[in-house]
Amino acid sequence: MKCIRFAGLLSALLVAAPTVAQDPKPAEGVPAPTNIRGAEFPRVHDDLRVTFRIKAPDAQKVEFGFYTPKRYPAQKDEKGYWTASTDPQVPGFHYYRVFIDGAEVSDPSSQTFYGTGKDASGIEIPEKGVDFYLPKDVPHGEVRERWYFSKTTQAWRRIFVYTPPDYDNARDTRFPVLYLQHGGGEDETGWPNQGRVAFILDNLIAERKAKPMLVVMEQGYARKPGEPPPAPPARPAPGQPAPPRNFSRMFAAFEEVMVNDLIPMIDATYRTLADRESRAMAGLSMGGMQTFQIGLKHLEVFAALGGFSGGGGGFGGAAFDPKTAHGGVMADADAFNKKVRLVWLGIGTAEGRMYEGIKSYHQGLEKAGIKHVYYESPGTGHEWLTWRRCLHEFAPLLFGNTSTSVGRAGRIPRQPIVLKPDDVPAFSDPPAGFDKERNDVPHGRTEMVSYESKSVGTTRKMQVYTPPGYSQDKKYPVLYLLHGIGGDETEWKRACKAEVILDNAIADGKAVPMIAVMPNGRAQKNDRAAGNVFAAAPAFAAFEQDLLGDVISTIEARYSVQADREHRALAGLSMGGGQSLNFGLAHLDTFAWVGGFSSAPNTKPAAELVPDPAVARGELKLLWLACGKKDGLIRISQGVHAYLKDKGVPHVWHVDGHAHDPTEWKNNLYLFSQRIFR
Repeated sequence: MKCIRFAGLLSALLVAAPTVAQDPKPAEGVPAPTNIRGAEFPRVHDDLRVTFRIKAPDAQKVEFGFYTPKRYPAQKDEKGYWTASTDPQVPGFHYYRVFIDGAEVSDPSSQTFYGTGKDASGIEIPEKGVDFYLPKDVPHGEVRERWYFSKTTQAWRRIFVYTPPDYDNARDTRFPVLYLQHGGGEDETGWPNQGRVAFILDNLIAERKAKPMLVVMEQGYARKPGEPPPAPPARPAPGQPAPPRNFSRMFAAFEEVMVNDLIPMIDATYRTLADRESRAMAGLSMGGMQTFQIGLKHLEVFAALGGFSGGGGGFGGAAFDPKTAHGGVMADADAFNKKVRLVWLGIGTAEGRMYEGIKSYHQGLEKAGIKHVYYESPGTGHEWLTWRRCLHEFAPLLFGNTSTSVGRAGRIPRQPIVLKPDDVPAFSDPPAGFDKERNDVPHGRTEMVSYESKSVGTTRKMQVYTPPGYSQDKKYPVLYLLHGIGGDETEWKRACKAEVILDNAIADGKAVPMIAVMPNGRAQKNDRAAGNVFAAAPAFAAFEQDLLGDVISTIEARYSVQADREHRALAGLSMGGGQSLNFGLAHLDTFAWVGGFSSAPNTKPAAELVPDPAVARGELKLLWLACGKKDGLIRISQGVHAYLKDKGVPHVWHVDGHAHDPTEWKNNLYLFSQRIFR
């Protein structure tokens, strides 16, 4: 009997496939936007009723239903089509299902979406007059799929990353990051697909209501090696949350994934503002619970938290006590309010006990004096329209003062300094007098050299230092030194006394005789540091062509040099530090010695700087990273160092007690110059 029953169901399903021209002719209404191409059903009516239809001529009984107890019996016509119409529905996205002779199946006429613990049929019921989550004629960002290896789970994990419009062109801009989590029974595809995250952010950014930001969407499930899998959960219905479960073990593993694996990878791979002020976490339902459990334990990582139909109160329950809740982090309301930029709660008014639980948590926070934002989505349940509305309200409140671009007017904003355990000096400071001109040592010569730049299309200038006793009968190694965003070809001589430092180091036998080339890193026809110097940031990126195509060839034609990679070094300060890392590490066939001193935000993400650690390990003679512990840009160098350390790429990491100033750069030139060309 079981075989006969299975065969009957299979027969019913085999003929249930959609056709482009469905028969009989469609009823009133319009095809749902979530239908597969050419499918006329399901259809959405003006009064928001839905008509479903499926062809199953051998079936005895067919019902349609959303994830609620109610089912809609279908009627069969003479051609084997089963049709049912629903009551008026709330607009937005809904999962639904088909029951054929008691077996639950997906509708072949609709797209499927991962939700309720499986791939399920879904329908979008348009919301009249509302378009904030629809595509518009505005600049669009991208949702990128990425895989990374988690040390916590010892497994590969998939994420989706939204990058805002112009991310690929704005090479000198770094962006804040929102980590956005799905709910129980869903996965990392939820926000890109059902949530329409890209359209929501595109539209907000175009309207200047939200800052351009990255949005990272991870799967909220994690298990360490050797841990038994969790018991199969009851499938949560979108209309109701899943039954309460013990999430402690899964949440603990995911916390480690988030803090130890995911965030460092994102900061190393993308151009992020890698500090807590520029990092937020939010989530829906289970993801909201994870946000508050993880975020409130790691306020050194996140400055803004958002719970959509989920939050610090979980799914409701015990009364909120600020002295004990969340490990007592809210016990001192004034201190908490000063530290946390945003606590945000949102809930649909039709969410039943979830509504009561979140509202109760909101009232508890209010009573305790914890500043927060509370939002109610009118008429919506535990479904995606609630969460789309929440994101639409939440995103504009993020990162109000932390967007940074060196291509815009004004100083580069400095972020709070957070020192790590290994942010310590690798060497002692230079001895007194190392940068003072001495009469008891021979001196080299510094001259201004003009050259024709093919890439810029004009005559350009650079300063060239030749060591004491320079002779055409001897071949010399060459150090190329790059200046900062407000400097030019004179900065290393004028502000840092590069020729004096090299004279003294060579005379004392600490550095080998070398040529030092100090070009202008602003590759444009008017290369003077005048007016808004930040507007010239693109010209610093363009200098790569000028350096490789014209500067080096001019030097090697005019001077007696050792013209190979083992005898070329590239280093710079601030903007020039970023250039040195960007250009030097991208051209290890040209440079074997690379140094970044106080590198600026133009520095590429570490994973882009060193995409193949094995090659870097084999080709680099020396990679030098340095920054002062009082420098507000130290996070740039910290991120590169952390990536190199993780990938086992040898390098010097030198953090001394100075700031973003000439003392830092002079000291590092003294230390760096002694360790190259040996």
